[in-house]
Amino acid sequence: MDVVRQVKERFLENKQKVIEGKLVGLPIYESFPRLGQFIPVIPPAIQIMFTANSGVGKSNSWVGIILLTVYKLKKKHPDREFKFRFLISLLEDSKEDFIAKLYAALILLKHHERTDILELNSRRGNPLPQKIESKLDDVEEEINELLSHCEIVDSINNPTGLYKWGRAISNKLGTHHTKELDFTNDEGEIYKQEVYSHYIPNDPDEQVIWIIDNLNNLQMEYDKDAGRVLTERETINKWTRKYGRLQITKHWHWTVVNIMQQSAESEKPQFDFKGNLIIERCKPSLDGLGNSKECQRDHILIFGIWAPNRYGITTYEGYNISRLKDAYRSIIILKSNISETNKEIPMYFDGATSVYKEYPKFEEMTEEIYKKVEKREVIP
Repeated sequence: MDVVRQVKERFLENKQKVIEGKLVGLPIYESFPRLGQFIPVIPPAIQIMFTANSGVGKSNSWVGIILLTVYKLKKKHPDREFKFRFLISLLEDSKEDFIAKLYAALILLKHHERTDILELNSRRGNPLPQKIESKLDDVEEEINELLSHCEIVDSINNPTGLYKWGRAISNKLGTHHTKELDFTNDEGEIYKQEVYSHYIPNDPDEQVIWIIDNLNNLQMEYDKDAGRVLTERETINKWTRKYGRLQITKHWHWTVVNIMQQSAESEKPQFDFKGNLIIERCKPSLDGLGNSKECQRDHILIFGIWAPNRYGITTYEGYNISRLKDAYRSIIILKSNISETNKEIPMYFDGATSVYKEYPKFEEMTEEIYKKVEKREVIP
């Protein structure tokens, strides 16, 4: 069969790409080797999700784990060409705030100086420190280079509006094709109708990654088929199923990264009859997805982000959380159709700069590492 041959040919094409030094997905294994054991790359043509409770770092996750991974790759391999295109739909932050986060991230990554949006905007009661100001021009060049690979919108928040925005960009990056098929009407008459066929990108080596932050802020819209305004659940499902799964990933072969908050009910601490905290019930879960549990079916890969410090936990999986405090996050593989699931990776996390870095194994956590984390001196 033709499709069997096509699949085999794709194996050989991907092998040749790797031989030539090209990528067959966003490589996670270089920046996050422990996570990379299970998810070595973020492949094209799939829909993935990051989910967490409020204030844990959902928006930081895609910046630190996906966008900054590209930045690190370019720095580590300046002679290699990395072809990535990002569509970033900000349903929560403004474009200006997002860029401010990039300033904080790159000042840390490049100059080992820690700052945040408040300090950058002189909102801590003191003017911007000279040591940070002196880095702005240099980092500006880095940010402009990174943003040259990005399309950003912060003024569209309904599913159909987002789809039309992305479709317009897809027309610039490739060509959509249709074909004619025969259909039969109620009277038995045969008629021809054009239907969608396939999409050909201008550059087949470029991976397009579309980030939506976050689904809980999608605006409910009127749906012609339903004849009414959709509910919050239906709105989320429309994006993840009709657009994300059945169009953008299936036909365009783009990667869609959705950010979604856990439900308010799932954020509450859970205790047994003796009053002991039930840790497993406090973690993010597929059942705890806010506003729509069904949308998990449309995702190939779902990551949960968990902060044990938020529940007063002092020791977790061998790590001293009373010392690491809010600088500890777990990345949990809640669902994966391409790897093992229920794997948990310990991460250093800096919410001010969106930076993630894997911790060593707990038995390798030295006093020096703990002291550096306590002083926020861990540099990726």
